[in-house]
This record gives sequence, C-alpha cells and structure tokens, in this order.
Amino acid sequence: MTFLEVFKFEFKNVIKNIPILMTSIGAVILYSFFYPQPYVNEVVQTLRVSVVDLDKSDLSRKLIFSLNSSPQIEVYRQDLSSSDAKKALLENKVSGLIIIPAHFKKDVLLKKSPTIALGADANYFLIYGSIVEGALKSILTQAASIKVSNLLMNNIPLESAKESFTSFSLKSIYLFNPDMSYTYYILPAVFILILQQTILIGLGMLGASYNENKYKTDAAIWMKISSRVIIFASLLFINTLYYFGFTFEFFHIPHLANLTDMITLMIPFILSTVFLGILFGALLKTQELVTPIILFTSLPIMFSAGFVWPIEAIPEFITYLSLFFPCTPAIQGFLKLNQMGADFDSVLVQYGILWLQAILYLLLSIYVLRKKDYYN
Repeated sequence: MTFLEVFKFEFKNVIKNIPILMTSIGAVILYSFFYPQPYVNEVVQTLRVSVVDLDKSDLSRKLIFSLNSSPQIEVYRQDLSSSDAKKALLENKVSGLIIIPAHFKKDVLLKKSPTIALGADANYFLIYGSIVEGALKSILTQAASIKVSNLLMNNIPLESAKESFTSFSLKSIYLFNPDMSYTYYILPAVFILILQQTILIGLGMLGASYNENKYKTDAAIWMKISSRVIIFASLLFINTLYYFGFTFEFFHIPHLANLTDMITLMIPFILSTVFLGILFGALLKTQELVTPIILFTSLPIMFSAGFVWPIEAIPEFITYLSLFFPCTPAIQGFLKLNQMGADFDSVLVQYGILWLQAILYLLLSIYVLRKKDYYN
C-alpha cells in the first residue's frame, strides 16, 4: 500500500466513526460552552439571611440596616430566636443567619467586645464566603464608626482619631488574577485537559476498532502512524486554536502570552498527546473500554496537575506519575505563559518534558504496532 492509500483508509475510518467525530469535534464545542456556565456568575450577591436581634436597640437596628445595605446580603427575615433562624437555614429559606447578642449596645458603651454570631451554609464556598465577607464588612465598619466617635467625644481631632484607629492602610494587589475570577483560574487549565482527553478517546476508539475487526494490511508502520498524526494533530491544533482563541475572547479571558510562544509549546503537546493516543488505541481490544478508562483517569489527572491543589501538598510519587500525561506539563507551561505573562525561558522544563513524552510514546507505539499481525 502507498502512503496515500493508507491515509485515505485512516481518514475514511475516522469520518465514518460517529463516536470519534462526536468526541473529537462535538464534545470540544459542547464543553467550550457547557463547562464555563457554573462560573459565569462569579460574584454571588443578595444572599438571603436571617437576623436575630436580641438587643433591640437603636445601635442593633443601625447594624441591621448596614447589613442590608451590603451588596452580598439581603436581610430576608428577622426571627425572634436563634432556633427559628436555624430552622429557616435548614429548610433552605435563607443561606445564613446573624445573631446580635443581648446587651449589645450596653457592652459597646462599656467598651467591652460583644460577640456577634454568624452562621452560613458552608457546603457552597461561594455562598459561605460572600455572606462572611458582607457581614464582616458591615460589622467592622460599624466598629470603626463607634471607636472613632468615642475618640471624637474626647476632643481628639478627626484625622488623629482615624489614624489612631487604623495605624496602617492595606492595599491588596492580586497577581495574575486581578478580578479574583474563577473563569480566569479554572478554564485555561481545564481546556487543556479536555483537549487531551477528547483526542485520546478518538484515537483509542480508532485503534480499538482495528483490534476488534483485525484488519490486515501490508502497510508500513510509519505510514499508519504518520496518517494518524496528520489527521489528529491537525484536529487537535484546530481545537487548541479554537479554545485559546474564540473561547478566550468569548469569556473575556486575558491573553498575556505572544502567539509564537504559545504555538512553540503547543507543538510538543500535540505530538505527545497524539502518540499517547496511538499507543492507547493499540493496547485496547474493544472500543467499550476507551471511555471508562478516560473518565476514570480525568479527575486524578486534574487534581495532580497542580492548579486545583498545590503541588507542594501532593505526594511526590503522584506528582511524578502525573508527568507521564501530556496535559500536566502543558497546563503548567500554558498557565505560566498566558496567565502569568512569563517568558518562554520559564517553561523550558515543561517544554523538554513534552518532547521527552513525544519521543517515548512514539517509540512505544512503534514497538506495540510491530507486535501486531493485523492492521493495528
């Protein structure tokens, strides 16, 4: 068989295999819109809380008004007891509760430190964090106002009162993610994992289908591998440009890396992924095994890649094991280039690992295919 005949044979089998097309093309497009949806509304606002005012003073009412003025909190109800507020929280009528203690105003006037109880649903970190943030801002603002007022009553000038209350000012600068956005943080890394897994499924199904049907041919191994590399590397390249181009623009994810650096890192990532997919398909006997294996490995790969959980907190053997998957060094490299604005010298380690993977999986693919008596 000539190379052109082998290429046509491979291309025909890819086009005719609907699951491969649905996974390698359809799933990529679907995930680009489906996966980001939970993170679109990143700022949780106007969460309903119940306030229990055991003091019923003008100062406690002022605090309640301040809480209700917070963008994160809506004072949805005021219960007479903590048990009523807790019941409302358990019945999901509210997302949190705030209890203002008895003698709140008296303790403040006596310069004691009253304790305001705060409870929130910690099953959802965004909800819990927003309620805590809104409540703390309101409470600390009221505390500052009271302390400054007490200083003014002692004939201390306003500016001096402010300075004595706040001895320093804090200015927070969030590096690499100025908006504290889940979209900027999660999507770039997850997209790389999706790109890898979809191509592995496609190549796994293709190779497994050859093993099932035991296609026989006299085609050279380099023709088989080269044909699949051309087809799936082209597909992966287009999918990568789609994710890092259109999808990034659609969800307003910033681009800090230049195109040359991105493509330079992209090349070994594409090759190593395709060679791993060829090896993966050559080892499987049936197509039914492909999807369960990929789904089973997706979460462990994601958590060991170092963007969901700090690498320092992951056992070393898991960290080293994760480096056998192309997406791990690719995620670390792409995040440095595109999200942190690093130069290419900073990702040379990841770049080298990807090339080593490409060579390793190419050699293993050749070895496994040579052991086969039929097409794959």
